[in-house]
Amino acid sequence: MDVATQKAAFAERLTRINSGRQYEHQDVIGYRTQKLYEKKYAPKEAAKRRRSGRERLMVLVAFLSGVTAMLVGRIVYFHLSQMQGMPEAFATLGTRGVFLAALVFAGLLAAIFHLSTAGRMQALALGCALMHFGEPAAASTAPTLWSELFSPAYAAEVAAGQSPYAKAEG
Repeated sequence: MDVATQKAAFAERLTRINSGRQYEHQDVIGYRTQKLYEKKYAPKEAAKRRRSGRERLMVLVAFLSGVTAMLVGRIVYFHLSQMQGMPEAFATLGTRGVFLAALVFAGLLAAIFHLSTAGRMQALALGCALMHFGEPAAASTAPTLWSELFSPAYAAEVAAGQSPYAKAEG
């Protein structure tokens, strides 16, 4: 490059800088300054990304609340459907009635234990799904407990893998 070209490029850069259209920030910092800044202020951001022990415990509480909500929903609907004088429409709800009772109880548990964050709600829903689809395994593992909670006929149907509400829904 000759001197005239260098002078022209320098003059062009000066006019650009003076006009305020820089490509880089005025206070360009070095590597060391950046690392010191990250060391001083990054733990606040890292703590947001990482779950604390309390949050992990609350996720476990949410999961167990989901399992409990589905179990209590099944128990409540089963015993209400066995009562005399209930409308026929209530008896034909079947699995939807279980879900409604579980939803009400899960809502109560979510309000009591403050389970309204995204991770906790997912754990709550996962617990409900696990109990819903894992009931036959639980009933076949502990048939005496299921016979005490429900009736022996219901426990036998569930342990065999049949839905006791299939007759009511179909």
